[in-house]
Amino acid sequence: MTWLAHVGGRTDLPVPLSYFIVGAGLAVVISFVVLSWSWPQPRLQGEYRRVTFGLRGPGRITAVLRLLAAVGLVLVIANGVADGAATTRAIAPVLVWVFFWLVVPFGCVIVGGLWRTMSPYRQIVESIWVNAEEKPDWLKRIGVWPSVIVFGAFVWFELVYPANTSPRSLAIAALVYGLYLFVISGLIGPQTALATGAGFETYTGIISRMAPIELRGAERPERRRFLAALPSLPIHRGTTAFIILMIGSVTYDGMSGASWWSDLVGDLRREMWFETLALVLTTLVIGGLYYVACHSARRLAGSAGSVVGIANSFAHTLVPIAFAYAFAHYFSFIVFEGQELVHNASDPFGRGWDLFGTADWRIVFTSKVWLVWYVQVAVIVLGHIGGVALAHDRALAEFGSEVAVRTQYAMLALMVALTSLGLFILAG
Repeated sequence: MTWLAHVGGRTDLPVPLSYFIVGAGLAVVISFVVLSWSWPQPRLQGEYRRVTFGLRGPGRITAVLRLLAAVGLVLVIANGVADGAATTRAIAPVLVWVFFWLVVPFGCVIVGGLWRTMSPYRQIVESIWVNAEEKPDWLKRIGVWPSVIVFGAFVWFELVYPANTSPRSLAIAALVYGLYLFVISGLIGPQTALATGAGFETYTGIISRMAPIELRGAERPERRRFLAALPSLPIHRGTTAFIILMIGSVTYDGMSGASWWSDLVGDLRREMWFETLALVLTTLVIGGLYYVACHSARRLAGSAGSVVGIANSFAHTLVPIAFAYAFAHYFSFIVFEGQELVHNASDPFGRGWDLFGTADWRIVFTSKVWLVWYVQVAVIVLGHIGGVALAHDRALAEFGSEVAVRTQYAMLALMVALTSLGLFILAG
């Protein structure tokens, strides 16, 4: 299977890359100026307006989603058992790396709670450990640090581990993750375990806060304004680190696939220890820049609060940026590699079957690479503008209207830098 990080490069762009970078940076700056002038009071803090609405057969929709997720998990495991040698047409890599890792989280930006509703892991541990004692103090004591570790391990598996498309490796990963959740659910209760240590549930839960619709199982879904739930994102120990890891991992993924990176590091990029170190350092640099911006805001505001406290307070403002980075980077991957499912549905184990008459399907590419690029640029810019708006609103609530604008200068500089970096890496 041909795995694409993204389509296109600097030679494919309709105008020079520098024009896009300058234009995107100016868009972010202009949005900041407009917000400073037209948004004098906080509007997004506190409880947001929740409106439930009727949806015919929410229970049936939930049942269908759970069935699809369960079938997908069974196929991944069965694929690993039946084809550990990894044929190039196996279904497991498409299900894991396209749909589980990308389509479902991105879908959570539109319909929040999508993975929570359909997760087969949640259904299993809730069914088995129905009488287990919940120990919510664990969430207060260790926060979501177990989720940070799990998410980091999965990112490492995606970006560093050489056999990351092997059906056997994917099946083992799926089983190990399930066994891990099973054990900790028995120790601290399923709800506490899922809130504390389920890396993918934490990931989709954070992204779901952006969504204008929230699924709630068999109950009526909730409608709200886009981004409205983000300012009330619960900040536990490790939540800020989790969000920084979301940005740092995609940044490293784009950087490691660029030609200039290959020229810079040479054969070192084939060494697992080096790639692991580079992934960690990239994430630490992103986190360091964020904490520097928070330190600057603290000093300019004359605040007595700690830098860590301010970083936690503004952590939700990074979520639209994290989503924008991921969506822009993997957009073409979904569009093109996602088409493999049409073939895989007929021949899920690469055995020459043709169950639905689509076994001969091949990926349909487009010559309009510039269109893909414009979508990527638009998402990155809009994500950073969303981050600027959220940061401005939180600054008004945190520091007051008299100093809120100037406390955000460093954060604005960070967001312009991240916008430029994102476009540079994406085009590289």
